[in-house]
Amino acid sequence: MSAVTAPWLVVALREVETKVKDKAFVISTLVTLLLIVGSIAASAFFANRNTEYSVVATDELSYQVLQGAQDEHPDDVSLTISQTDAATAEQQLSAQEVDATLSSGNGGKDFTLTGFDEVDAQLQDLISSSMTSLLTDQLLSQAGIDSSQLPTADELKVTQLEGDSERTAMVRAMAFLFSFLFYMAALLFGMPIANSVIEEKQNRVVEILASTIRLRQLLAGKIIGNVILAMVQLLLFISAGLLVAYLAPGEIPFLGVVAQVAGWFVVFFLGGFLVLAGIWAALGALATRTEDLQQSTGPVVGALLAVLFIGIYAKGSFLVIASYVPIVSSVAMPIRLLSGDVALWEPLLSLAILLAACWAVLLFSERIYRRAVMHTGGTLTLRKALKLEV
Repeated sequence: MSAVTAPWLVVALREVETKVKDKAFVISTLVTLLLIVGSIAASAFFANRNTEYSVVATDELSYQVLQGAQDEHPDDVSLTISQTDAATAEQQLSAQEVDATLSSGNGGKDFTLTGFDEVDAQLQDLISSSMTSLLTDQLLSQAGIDSSQLPTADELKVTQLEGDSERTAMVRAMAFLFSFLFYMAALLFGMPIANSVIEEKQNRVVEILASTIRLRQLLAGKIIGNVILAMVQLLLFISAGLLVAYLAPGEIPFLGVVAQVAGWFVVFFLGGFLVLAGIWAALGALATRTEDLQQSTGPVVGALLAVLFIGIYAKGSFLVIASYVPIVSSVAMPIRLLSGDVALWEPLLSLAILLAACWAVLLFSERIYRRAVMHTGGTLTLRKALKLEV
């Protein structure tokens, strides 16, 4: 039989076709894609956005405050200042020609920042900081103290033994993304394998299929079809995210590192998903009704939640250990690779362990499937299933 008409390929293509024609699947894929693209684009936009403010002072002391704010403003803030009388400043604010006005009162002991309908919080913080510095300098000057000799917050230098803060933030963000994508794919494409097996058992379709195709090829087709769907969707999400990040204005730190590790994640994802696909298929064969499946899949869903939380929160030696545990390593090892402190042999060893586990689980699942899929007399345990004749 040619490769084109191989039974397992026919089954796989049927799984793909059924899913692609499912409107809910298509819509959820598009929505997720838009969320990924939108979040990356928004992050890049706000990260490179330069905020501009224009403020008018109504007296000399207020103008000094604005000068201090202009000297100390962050790199992503542009502050335009001017000075005029109170009446003109109010007219400019009413016409929305400026963002705010600043005036002093009570003998220069307090200040009033006025906006048209609101005052931006960032502008408030900037003016408040400058006002505090000015008033403090005045008080110190009256006491005969030079404010330049006083310690400031700038003298506190923050450092860390390993890596840097920007890379740590990147690792946290990508850890969440990798863990979430694996968790969603395992549920979205793994559960249908079990449901499909149960439906074929309930409708007796599997008995008809068994007369024309070997059960081993039927199972292989189901798993391969869902693997194709999961991998295509994953590659679509990752490619779109990296493309938007690359085309976004400004420079996104560690984009090259993320792109390299994304390739590792795809490989580890494939191994981890194959393990789970075999488990889902076996659970579907052991069950007789959908209600039975809901009970038996509890531990699997719990394990997926554990993978999700380990990927997001695990650190240090615990993350190192997790990176060699099959299924968990699908997210733990790529997360470690993001830090850049991993020798090449480590992901290769982890991948070898994952593939060995994948091979063992698929062989065991195929054995369970062939024995249990034709059984319709009630839910089976693993022990009972292994005792059944093929």
